[in-house]
Amino acid sequence: MMFSSNCFACLLLFVLATASAQFNPSSGCPPAGLLNKKLKILSTALGDINTGLDCVLTIIDEQCPCPDDSPECFETRVTDFQTALGNLIGDVANVTAVAPVDCPERTGAVFVASCNGTGSVAVVDPNGVIQNDFTLDESVTRWSVFPNGDTYGLDYIINNPFEVRCRATPNGSEIILGDTTDAPLTADAVGTGIAYNPDTDEDYVAITLNDPNLSGIFSFSRMNPPDINPLFSYAPTGQIQFVNGYLYMNDGLSIMKRHLVVGDWATVLTFSLPPLSFVVLDDGRIVYCDRAGALYIYDPAEDTYRQLRRPRVGNCCGSIKVSPCDSLIYVVYKDDADIEIYDTTIFKYVGSLTYTSSTPSSCPSIACDPTFCCA
Repeated sequence: MMFSSNCFACLLLFVLATASAQFNPSSGCPPAGLLNKKLKILSTALGDINTGLDCVLTIIDEQCPCPDDSPECFETRVTDFQTALGNLIGDVANVTAVAPVDCPERTGAVFVASCNGTGSVAVVDPNGVIQNDFTLDESVTRWSVFPNGDTYGLDYIINNPFEVRCRATPNGSEIILGDTTDAPLTADAVGTGIAYNPDTDEDYVAITLNDPNLSGIFSFSRMNPPDINPLFSYAPTGQIQFVNGYLYMNDGLSIMKRHLVVGDWATVLTFSLPPLSFVVLDDGRIVYCDRAGALYIYDPAEDTYRQLRRPRVGNCCGSIKVSPCDSLIYVVYKDDADIEIYDTTIFKYVGSLTYTSSTPSSCPSIACDPTFCCA
């Protein structure tokens, strides 16, 4: 009986597993050039096996050669195996010759949720391949995606009626952290923003109520729901984000911030048109879009504005997110299936990703996978 092709598959898997043992995906990213290094290791390992077979065939030819041309003869079977191995070595050499020197640094998926629909979340990888989506129990008004061990969790708000929901893992069950029936909220509550505070393991939620004196930022316990407490009074509320100990929020023509422990709200920037969505970078710069469809980056240290995208009639942005892996900004627009990508180090548009092949959302919210970065 001839050697089955399954033998070669098993051999290849064994060599690949041995060669890749140095890299544990949960520990981070492979170093630059690792792909070519592993292919060369594979090629060398297969060559060593081939050299070993030469020695084996020499011994067989001396001690137990085939008496005839029967395909069941052991020497014939080993020779056939070596021939197939030689073909495999040639294939590996061809793959190595065309392998890229460096793989793209952008890794991890991009997620797009919607405030209308069934709670389905679109998933697209950095190469533009639309992956299998996952489904939340409700549609998403705003959400917060954060690392949770070697995976990620997500918390989100919905309106009509208002609820805060928590999912510790992408495929886990959801817990309601609070709704309009829980004190001190009232039936008219409207959530406008949510941010996860890893230091307290709480969600901070921006809520506008009919009574402006009751509106503001509330904490929602993720450990003992429903445990809701008012933190900072403000009306009306907007989207929020945590950065370096500060809470940022947009309000009308302004974006403001306040320290989580001391101080009060302070205006960071004021613009001629209301910022519809914004994201704060670790260095304090703010990327935001307005209702005219333009995209800007503001540097508070220099008090300078730079336009990244010109206004486009009828093309308003729905959500902005910075990749946790690099300096890339992802912007999703209302009723537009394409996510635009901007590099904040060179202040330029660098590409796009299509997140759906069906009807795009009229109220999208974007997030990035925070668990796997190669930057």
